[in-house]
Order: sequence, then C-alpha cells, then structure tokens
Amino acid sequence: MEWNYQGDRGPDNWKTICSAFYQAETECLQSPIALDDDQANLTISQYALRFDYKRTLFESSFFNHTVHLSPKTNEKVNFVTFNHKKYFLEDLHFHLPSEHEINQESFPLEFHLVHRSVKNELLVVGVTVLPSERPMNTTLAAIDERALHPRIAGRGLTVPIELSRLLPEKKQFYHYTGSLTTPPTSGPIEWIVFRHQTYMRQGLLQAFKRNVGKTNRPLQPRSGRPIYLSDC
Repeated sequence: MEWNYQGDRGPDNWKTICSAFYQAETECLQSPIALDDDQANLTISQYALRFDYKRTLFESSFFNHTVHLSPKTNEKVNFVTFNHKKYFLEDLHFHLPSEHEINQESFPLEFHLVHRSVKNELLVVGVTVLPSERPMNTTLAAIDERALHPRIAGRGLTVPIELSRLLPEKKQFYHYTGSLTTPPTSGPIEWIVFRHQTYMRQGLLQAFKRNVGKTNRPLQPRSGRPIYLSDC
C-alpha cells in the first residue's frame, strides 16, 4: 500500500489509507515520542541491556523511502539481550532528521537497529547522530554520494560494518513500549533509545540528506505510558 512522508498520503493521513493502517494506529501506543530526563519516571539498570555484535557483511536495499542494510547471511550472530531475553538483529535503516526528540532536541539523523526474538517479538534500538567535527573528506564524500543513491543502494551493495562502533560511547538509554514508525505502525515494540549521540562523518550525513531526504514521522502523544532511564 503506497504511503509517503508528505502530501495526502503523509503521516497525518496514514490511518486513512487502509484498514490495516487504521487498526495499527488506533490500537497501539505510537512512536516516536519525546524523551526527557525530567519525564522519565522510572529507573532501569544499565545491566538490563547487553550487546553481542560482531563485524558483519550487510547487503543494502532501498524501500519505504530509505536505505536498509540487512545481514548478508541469515546466521543469527548479532543480538541484544534485554531483560534476560535475546533479540536477533535483522535490519538497520535510517531516518532524517531524528524521529525521537531527546531533552527537547532533534538531531540530523537517527538510525534504527531492528531485532526480533524467537517468539517474533520486536525490539528496536534507536541511535541519534551528530556530524563529526573532523573536516569533510571529499574523496569519501563522493563515494558516499554514489553509494547512497537509491538506484545504486537498491542493487544490493555489500557493506562490511563493525556494529559496535555504531553505538555511542556512553550507553545510557531510555526504554519505553511503542510501535513501528512506518505503516502499518503496529506494536507493541520494545524501544531502546540511547540518551547520547554517536558521530558520523559530515560527507556521509550530507549524502543521506541529498539522496534520502526527510523520512521522519512526527512525534506522537506519550499518553501516560512509563518511560525508563537507565541508572548510568
């Protein structure tokens, strides 16, 4: 079912496109939301979350208006453990600008690491991104520009990624229960959103902006749901 980020089929009208979109949006608490230290009313242990990521070959694709990267093999070698449950990584994709707002601040980009348990439960890790302070490398920027063109990304480029290097240095996180942020915006989804940002080289961020463009869903009501903040 066709949908978009602007116009008659934009986020404000997703639930009018079809009954499945309507059902998802009206039956589940929606994402993204604003995350704020002052409104995080519960504490969770930092040790409730553990990453087991390895250097992995990913294959690119382009759908739902953005770049996706999926593990090239189906081996379940990358996973997170949250509250004693394993969730295996199956997708990495990007939104511009950030979908979640952190302490009333938006960021140039947010990427989502989508994980699934053996019982088909979803957990998504959200990481907001700032540009690196290093001067732009024009050679790498030109490569990024070509690689992120939708036609090229859609051909299935192979990209090696050291996943642990994508995460911010400080691992403090928010946790809440919400939904997917693209139609159908179904749930429940366990969300982990890092409080601190990671950094991306400036040329890569600019290439995302030019080739992918605006792909963020507006903030949704919190609707009284609890928000947890890890204790360190």
